[in-house]
Amino acid sequence: MNEGQKTGLFCVIGAVMLAVGLFVSWPASEREEVSVRAGKELFENFKDPLTAASLKIVSFDEEQGQVDTFEVRRDRETGMWTIPSRKGYPADAVEQMKDAANALVGLQILDVQTRNAEDHEALGVVEPKLEVLEVGDVGVGRLVTFRDESQKDLASLVIGNPVKDEEGRFYVRKPGQDPVYVVELDEPALSTKFQDWIEDDLLQLSSIDIEAMRIEDYAASMSSRGFSVDRNYTAVVTADGTDWRLEKLLEYPSDSPLADPVEVDVDPTQIVNKEKLNDIKNALDDLKIVDVVRKPEGMSANLRADKDLVSDNEAVQSLVDRGFLPVQARPDAPVEVLSANGELDVTLNDGVEYVLRFGNVSGLSEEDESEDSDEEDGTSTGVNRYLLVTARVDEDQFPAPELKPVPQTIEELAAMLGVEAEKTTEPAEEPAAEEAATEAEMKDGDAEPAEESEAAEESSEESESDKAEMKEESASEETEAVEETTDEPSSETAEEGSTEEPTAEENSSETAESSENAEPESGDAADSSVSEVEVEGSGEATGAGQGDEDDADSEEDSDEIAFADLSDEEKQERLEAEQEKILKENTRMLDARKDRLNAAKRRVSDLNARFADWYYVIPETTYRELRIDRDELLTAAEGDDSGSGAGASLPGGGSPMQIPGLNSPQ
Repeated sequence: MNEGQKTGLFCVIGAVMLAVGLFVSWPASEREEVSVRAGKELFENFKDPLTAASLKIVSFDEEQGQVDTFEVRRDRETGMWTIPSRKGYPADAVEQMKDAANALVGLQILDVQTRNAEDHEALGVVEPKLEVLEVGDVGVGRLVTFRDESQKDLASLVIGNPVKDEEGRFYVRKPGQDPVYVVELDEPALSTKFQDWIEDDLLQLSSIDIEAMRIEDYAASMSSRGFSVDRNYTAVVTADGTDWRLEKLLEYPSDSPLADPVEVDVDPTQIVNKEKLNDIKNALDDLKIVDVVRKPEGMSANLRADKDLVSDNEAVQSLVDRGFLPVQARPDAPVEVLSANGELDVTLNDGVEYVLRFGNVSGLSEEDESEDSDEEDGTSTGVNRYLLVTARVDEDQFPAPELKPVPQTIEELAAMLGVEAEKTTEPAEEPAAEEAATEAEMKDGDAEPAEESEAAEESSEESESDKAEMKEESASEETEAVEETTDEPSSETAEEGSTEEPTAEENSSETAESSENAEPESGDAADSSVSEVEVEGSGEATGAGQGDEDDADSEEDSDEIAFADLSDEEKQERLEAEQEKILKENTRMLDARKDRLNAAKRRVSDLNARFADWYYVIPETTYRELRIDRDELLTAAEGDDSGSGAGASLPGGGSPMQIPGLNSPQ
């Protein structure tokens, strides 16, 4: 083979190798694009939105020349959604992620707009790559990428301009490919707004649960000489439905803001501004955040700063820049964090207390940057403000229950039951013995005891006349019951030789006498008749206004008689039963308090776990809704008539005064 043949062979081999190299190095997406036509799905392998474990959206800021990245990701171990682009802030992303993934699942090509790369800028589908972009570059789209648990791409798309006059349609292309397609896309589901991906109801409270608020109006600032505090006032108000009651109003000496405050005597012609306080309550219910920033390491959940934090200049500067000042009032006092614009403490009816501290302005929010300025005060409506939030338990909501004393001796039990000491020791056998002897003599046929009984009854009529008259004035049912119960003794007396039938008045006297002298356990007929009278006459024979008192008296008498008749052994059993009953009741009250307190502590712990690591950012408009100036707190009472109207006790050490319209009378 001569030199010319060799040269030709090498050229052929080189051409073949070049063709193979070009084929191998040609992007796979370019080779695949030939098969993509109108009516086809852009991502045929992306069928299940639940397989998406992360979403990353990259966009380009033309004015700043910067690439912004928003990412949401599910943790493989915990299953929790977080936002890595916001330092791992928890995301409420289950439904939002599903909707976002569904925007690309089954996405169909409606038309192929162009296959020419030169058209990308005009259609807004330039890929946002920072290394090839500069300030002022235009036509850059948003790159949306979904990945699964193993971080394998499920779908990736550059979203460009909307199609003119065709709502819901956009120009899109796959990264690395030239063709630009027209698709119908649910673009709002692919939002990069932070608040669209979180639980934006920060406090998660209901306005109807707010029981009290403590307003601390002060301003703290840092200077070269240290920090300064300008205190205005402190007020404590409690809610009563839609009304409010002023519990305390304190003001501070203007020349010494760190001095003890002085309680203010409020003019009786003024009432608390319930409209403004209700606005604050509603704003708390609807408190939204627009952004978060992670707090310095070492700052605890209760907003106290430890020594390590104070010695960390970077952490202290982070706090000061946002309007929160770690200060120490006294050498032996703990280091606390004051806020630049005061604070608001909110107590709920379950004993949970929120502490909101307002810092410096943080800048404009994304959604409000384009809004016009407020013409009245010259401030931008898009300004935001830093906020620190913590929770604590209001111990005043859980007072110790008033426990019932447990009797330790029979005498203590008797005193608790209201039983006189002599009744607990008086023997009860003699009346029973006398009655037994009388019955025995009557059974032997001797009529003399019966005659003596009648004489005794006649002699006692005058002494018991008042009681008999009272019983005759009662309802007819009681009189009939008394007469029926005395028929049998009258018959026995007639058989014994008596020819005179007892009158109703005599029966009443007999009943009254036997009810006083006989013991409950004797079982005689007089006791039985009294019981029948009490049962049959209750509710009907009781005089107007005396029914409840008679019942109460009879219960007390019954307790005294019953306890007095008990033997020593039975009294001891009664003591032990009462001790067990009282101990159970006391335990129930203690357990109820403990359960409520533990529930509040668990709630506080959960809240602080969520609040602990973050500065929150709220709109300036929300901040204004949560603040109330001193001259707004009280307003003139409408139709005030000095000295009249319901009110609340005013703060101060003097006698209570009434503020018209402030309180409902107790």
